[in-house]
Amino acid sequence: MIASVVAAMGFRSKQGTGPNPENCKDPESTPGVGARVTGVSWARPQKNHALQSPIQVIHDWPGVATRNEQKVQTALVYNADKSLSSWGPLCEEDDWTEKERWEFFKIFLDKPTLDAAHQVGISQAPRSVREAQKLVGDFLRQVYAHVKYTVELHTGISHVGWETLAVEFVFSAPTTWRSQQTINTFKEAIRDAGFGVEGNRHSATVELTESEAAAVGTIKGTTVNFRKGDVFLSIDAGGGTTDFALMRVVEERQPFPLLAQISQVDGIGIGASLIDQAFVSLINSRFSQFPDLVDILPRDCAERLVKSERFRITKYKFGEHVYKSSTYKLPLDGVPFDFNHESARIESGKVVLNWEEIQSLFDPHIDRIIEKVVEQLEWLKANKITQPISYMILSGGLGSSRYVRDRLQEYLAAKPHSYARSVKILQAMEPQLVVVKGLLLDRMQRLESGSVPVIVSRIARSSYGVVCKAPYDPNIHVNENVVTDPLDGKKYAMGMIDWLIKKGDAVDTSKAITSTFSRKVDPGAARCWDLDIYTSDIDSDFLPASIRHGAARLLCTVRNNLTNVGDNELVTKRKAKRLFFIKGKKYYVCTFDVHAIVAPADLRFELWFGGRKFSRNHEPIKVTWNEELTNV
Repeated sequence: MIASVVAAMGFRSKQGTGPNPENCKDPESTPGVGARVTGVSWARPQKNHALQSPIQVIHDWPGVATRNEQKVQTALVYNADKSLSSWGPLCEEDDWTEKERWEFFKIFLDKPTLDAAHQVGISQAPRSVREAQKLVGDFLRQVYAHVKYTVELHTGISHVGWETLAVEFVFSAPTTWRSQQTINTFKEAIRDAGFGVEGNRHSATVELTESEAAAVGTIKGTTVNFRKGDVFLSIDAGGGTTDFALMRVVEERQPFPLLAQISQVDGIGIGASLIDQAFVSLINSRFSQFPDLVDILPRDCAERLVKSERFRITKYKFGEHVYKSSTYKLPLDGVPFDFNHESARIESGKVVLNWEEIQSLFDPHIDRIIEKVVEQLEWLKANKITQPISYMILSGGLGSSRYVRDRLQEYLAAKPHSYARSVKILQAMEPQLVVVKGLLLDRMQRLESGSVPVIVSRIARSSYGVVCKAPYDPNIHVNENVVTDPLDGKKYAMGMIDWLIKKGDAVDTSKAITSTFSRKVDPGAARCWDLDIYTSDIDSDFLPASIRHGAARLLCTVRNNLTNVGDNELVTKRKAKRLFFIKGKKYYVCTFDVHAIVAPADLRFELWFGGRKFSRNHEPIKVTWNEELTNV
């Protein structure tokens, strides 16, 4: 019997991108809505956690023309009665008459992105985050059914019972998602789709950001033998975003070296989809000059052309020596093969483009990527990092372009930087699968090593603190809320924030952040306390001391339930007495620990009492997220 199955899912952009705040500042530069793709890989670990089989990539998606489509189009078509008509590649064959088609909806789980889309009039944006969540759930429900079917088919385990197996689903999150509420909304959609809920030993987690997963995938997917101290920059240029991750090798370890983040992971709204949009604009601009083409060319001629196999080849092969040409001819779908139009540069039913026109599609976006690379190098210099970059590793659909690599290499040769003088620029193996494989490789590393991840240290992107009271000091607690404790008679400043993690701190990923709390309680009183967790994105040097000072917002409330803890397990105290001959009333002090596990795309809590994780036939800890941050 198979002990377990681990499946990793990269739910990423390919041919489309939605507006992020940076792009939406200028409506003319705002990307439109296009297609996205989802990739899934899976593996079967043995009892000793070694891989029983190599990583498997699902490629036989329903509706694909071949059995080698490594990702599935993220698309849905609904009937007029709102029932689902088709999904993925099957949408291309669907009759859209009186139907509703949706593409590119996951990114709109993030409320700022959705608000920006509404501001610039993106017509295909969902009306609310809740609607985007439903779309994501409907799509993932179909993916889940196909993943289950595929794993059962290729392992012969259908007779065993899927629900009896230990099955782990691991998801990535976009690097640009910084809101914990966005992650929570995504996790709800994942659960609603069936992931992690069909069996007692099923689980579904959001583990790494896309940039972190790309870094893990690239370091495993190259032939380079990394040495301790090597610094590399992972550049994952996909369809909608380009993510950057500066990493240092902290230990040469097999099968993966251990990595530490040097700076916060970062991402920009630059990707292959912008090239597609620029191409559509180029074609439409050219053909619109000739009214006589209106009755000859299909109305969606440019949209068909950008989705064609010939354009895809031209885009991804552009810059390769064997593919270099002064002109490129792309067949026009729906146009007779003997049709010619000299002025519009159509020959034998094919539109003709020269090298410079294709180059113009790439260069503005590559220039922006180069600017960001220089920013990373300047950050190293400003922070006096002793080790320069040894490698830059390109991945993702756009990152697989030879032209992108050559442009970057030419720039660094023409304008050498002190932190990249001897840098080697590499392209990852199977660059479009690097995120989904990175997720799986990180999980397998944890299983093989006893929970040690590939990335052992990461840089906090936000600050996290817990609200507490502090012994009153008139020199420090000016204008704070001060109260006298009725049990011990002492004054305390209330609403103070103990900042457990500060933005920019290096966080050990193998350890929880532990906070110890003591609460006074009368005999027989309830032993249940709430802790408010606050967060802030401002510079750590300016973090507020209390909730009264602003610049921090309530993230969640953690209810710690210590019901069933006996009086004999607590420390006995006496209330302060007014007269020496009157014995003070007895009360107890309950001391407990709250462990916060801060992951790149998640925040979890555990309640510990008496040196052990607390569990006594009830839910020991409950997290309520701030409703004001709920994205609806």
